[in-house]
Amino acid sequence: MKKIAGVIINSSNQLDLDALVKHRSIHTIPIGGKYRLIDFPLSNLVNMAQDLYVGVVGSYNYRSVVDHLKQGQDWNLSRKSNDLLILQGDRSAKIGKVSRISIQDFVDNREFFNRLSGDVEHIVLSGTNVISNIDYKAILDEHETNNADMTLLYKDNYDGEIQNREVRLVVEGNDVKEIVYSNDKRQDGEPFIDSLIINRKLFMEILDEAEKRGLVDFIELVDQCLNDYKVKAYNVPGYVKIINSIQAYFDCSMDLLTCEVNQELFKQERKVYTKAKDNHPTVYGKEAHVKKALVASGAIVNGTIEDSIVFRNATIHEGAKIKNSVIMQGAVVEKDAVVVNAILDKNAVVKQGEFITSTTREPILVQKRS
Repeated sequence: MKKIAGVIINSSNQLDLDALVKHRSIHTIPIGGKYRLIDFPLSNLVNMAQDLYVGVVGSYNYRSVVDHLKQGQDWNLSRKSNDLLILQGDRSAKIGKVSRISIQDFVDNREFFNRLSGDVEHIVLSGTNVISNIDYKAILDEHETNNADMTLLYKDNYDGEIQNREVRLVVEGNDVKEIVYSNDKRQDGEPFIDSLIINRKLFMEILDEAEKRGLVDFIELVDQCLNDYKVKAYNVPGYVKIINSIQAYFDCSMDLLTCEVNQELFKQERKVYTKAKDNHPTVYGKEAHVKKALVASGAIVNGTIEDSIVFRNATIHEGAKIKNSVIMQGAVVEKDAVVVNAILDKNAVVKQGEFITSTTREPILVQKRS
């Protein structure tokens, strides 16, 4: 019987991703040529156990999530057998109550938790906008060895932006001593990466308490009860990037071009799964020049690409020059156009001879269907 349930939350810890989520959920922001953000947390859960329940808390723009996940077959899950369920979400955001991990999303989906088999002992909560290949088996082993009530995941010496409402954990040994927010002007602590393991019984008790007290933020409630629970911390090794801004998205994309990060994320036994698509191979014309780039199948390349990621079905015309950029699915860069330090969203078009250039610290976003 299934002993694990995983829930991918609707992450709210983002600063300026609005343009990228205008036509899609944060879960389905494209990354790395052929993946979506949700592919990483979902794959981490699937790699943890072959037999588990997974719930994905959607947003108001949930159609892109449904389209991407389909029946879950690409992750060895099935919506028909309730292995994978799309859950209602984002109601608290609509009424203006912004929380880090929304208790309301769990309350609204109490039926999902109530219907879990009696053998389910642990619930894993995972943020949807964290790029990392996480070994949840090792974390669960440590959680059980410590006889912990919950284990919060963090990244020490984090190389990335810390935004408003970012949660930091003050850790001694492997004990969480305090939870602080970045807007409290506190500089101590290490970034919490929106992921944790919690005992199922305690999770349900927290939901009951939250409903009684009208609380909206799961982490705030945990903070108030640190002395009542055995709360442990786990430092996630290796590459971790929180996609909480356009800058973070751009930096992560450039990181994926390095051998070290690419090998760590994609060349392990723990695979990263995504929606399968049948595309023709990449077409390289006679004038194509490509250096240090990820170019997905279905792309047509007749120009120059350097230090960039090009998604499926993108078209780079003759004389076009692409450098330090992300060219998403279906985007077109016409003849003699120049794109440097930019992100072209899906189906964006850069006209013939046009220049789209910026710096690595202020990448330009050309919006979807512009």
